[in-house]
Amino acid sequence: MTLRGNNEPRTPAIAGIRYAFPEGSRTVRELADERLLDSSAETMESFGFGRIHFADTESPYDLALKAATRLLEETGIDRESIGLLIYGGTPGSMSFAPAKHAEAAAAGLCTMSRFKYPSTRLQYDLDLPNASTLAVDQLACATLLGAVRIARSLCLTEGIERALCVCSEFFPAKAGREAIFNCTSDAACAVLIERDGPRNRLVSATNVTKGYYWDVDSLRDEIVASYFPTARHVMLRTIADAGWEPADVDWIIPHNVSARSWEILSGLVRLPRARLFSQNIALHGHTLAGDNFINYSDALDGGCIKPGQKVVLFSYGFGAHWTGIAVEA
Repeated sequence: MTLRGNNEPRTPAIAGIRYAFPEGSRTVRELADERLLDSSAETMESFGFGRIHFADTESPYDLALKAATRLLEETGIDRESIGLLIYGGTPGSMSFAPAKHAEAAAAGLCTMSRFKYPSTRLQYDLDLPNASTLAVDQLACATLLGAVRIARSLCLTEGIERALCVCSEFFPAKAGREAIFNCTSDAACAVLIERDGPRNRLVSATNVTKGYYWDVDSLRDEIVASYFPTARHVMLRTIADAGWEPADVDWIIPHNVSARSWEILSGLVRLPRARLFSQNIALHGHTLAGDNFINYSDALDGGCIKPGQKVVLFSYGFGAHWTGIAVEA
């Protein structure tokens, strides 16, 4: 571990979070009327969903650039100090097209357009001359947590001063708006990680991948059955790796899957003092990879989370990934 001059270990920290939603939105009932849900509007509402963000004209890249630009401008940091840019979300040529044109844009993945990467374009458009780029894929809703885990590790092992993680996730026009009883939004989120910081310190990170569940269509029922015990294991391991006890945790910052599933999981994990920041489920729906950090940002800005409180962020990446991060606010 990289050390400070006084031999105290450095702890990477979240230095800023900003997100961007498209201008359009739909209520759950409007989605049902447009036949974009597998379940009824009543079922979705009973799970806590009310409205989602819907991109009619914006591309995933548009929102990624908007969120990242806002973050850099509001923090006012020296852009030359960013040594790493990690992008996650809609890949290649698909990232530059609105969702309604996703099918045509996907054809570009079979041509030389496959090399038009959103990560390198972001590096150029954001004017980050010293940032190398990485892209994170195939982690679904755990993508941004995965990017932050990578940034945390490289800040320590390679001495990177700052890393910018950006994720933009969309549902293509023909994909509907539901993923196993979850109502999905289009959104982008940017997270700035610094090698050391006094607030929002990244204390531990845990990931479990179970590749057996790669075929999400045929193993749907088995995925549902495995979700809760594995989520419980990952959350408790994240807490233990942080050196905390379950009673130490003040907040759970969730991914915005159904409120009912969080009621079940909260009962299984049994964190006696922890509160669940769940109000964004109805407001924003499930923004896929952005949920945890959008929620964390809102909880900080709203004064819910106090300095020094212990927080657990948890997400499930559809198909195979359970991820938790412990943060000392």
